[in-house]
Amino acid sequence: MNRTHKSGAVLMFALVSMGIITILTQQLIKSVSVGLVFTRSMVTREQVEMLAYGGVSIAMAQLEKCYVEEKKKDQSAVATDQASSPVKKFSFSSFITTVVPHINRWQEFLLDEKFDGTDGLIKICITAEEGKLPVSSLFDEPTRDLAPMAKQLFKSFALSKKMPAGDFGNKLAAALKKRTHRMNDISGLLPFALEMKMPFWYAPPEKPKTKKELAVPAACAMQDMCTLWCSTFKINPLVLTNATCMVLGIRVPQHDDAVKRKDQFKQLAENFDKIKTSKGESLWKSITALYDVKPKLSAEFDALFSLEVEPRFYSVLSCATVAGVTQRVVAILEKITPPAVPLARRGQEQKKKKEEQPLFIIKRLYWL
Repeated sequence: MNRTHKSGAVLMFALVSMGIITILTQQLIKSVSVGLVFTRSMVTREQVEMLAYGGVSIAMAQLEKCYVEEKKKDQSAVATDQASSPVKKFSFSSFITTVVPHINRWQEFLLDEKFDGTDGLIKICITAEEGKLPVSSLFDEPTRDLAPMAKQLFKSFALSKKMPAGDFGNKLAAALKKRTHRMNDISGLLPFALEMKMPFWYAPPEKPKTKKELAVPAACAMQDMCTLWCSTFKINPLVLTNATCMVLGIRVPQHDDAVKRKDQFKQLAENFDKIKTSKGESLWKSITALYDVKPKLSAEFDALFSLEVEPRFYSVLSCATVAGVTQRVVAILEKITPPAVPLARRGQEQKKKKEEQPLFIIKRLYWL
């Protein structure tokens, strides 16, 4: 009897031990599986983040193509009989043919693992800050009210059918009056955007998924309308943003303009030198290829627009997707002037190949 009892006890102990080992093994396998999934997810997130940065680099490379080298005589170089130093100058013709057709619109770059190391998609959208309305010109600090020009500009603008025309300007003035300190970032207008139930960040128009589906225009976004990044109080009509077009009552950017209006952009680039000094009605008539109609503005707005304004600040929306994981970032770019090469080193620099200094730097990043 004792032997039978001892055998049963050993059997029970073995069964319990096997059960514990099985449970521990299952938990170990589960932990390893969860760890692998988490590791893969983190690696994918890191890849997507790097690709989003890569989208910003693509935008910078596209913008740099608009600057062509020209030889400029340096006064000290003339005195010492040195060769002239190359200087990169902004080319409006190149800008109109390469950047303007895609500005405010998505550009897509499909990635292949064979060539790019991973399968994925990068989408970028470039907008020029010189195509937005400067906050400093909209609000008059001494009077603590909208500037007279801003009142005229928003007089006929309605954010939606339910909102009376001109109401947007009044509410914007009320929001700017509440400020107790200087606005240093465009996110200071986020509470106003929430109050108006309008998107804050710009989302470019999407391409219809089917031929029968109608194209949906982009919504009016706060960050797309106003800017704090401006080198001048003038606006370049070549780079008007989607929201600015809505305020002016003219045609907004469409997703397929680069294809459908390719010839118009080319013609505009060829004739730019003839029209760059145009003002008022003649200015808008010369760029009807972009907006179809001219805005209904009084003569006092003629000084606000100029085709000769060289864009200095840009917003780049970069969206990267890998394995279903998407990351979006908005970068503010500024065009800078590279420091001149010291005269004593110019001879050495011509003998050896050196990397070009970037023309653009990132001033601010917003992860969305």
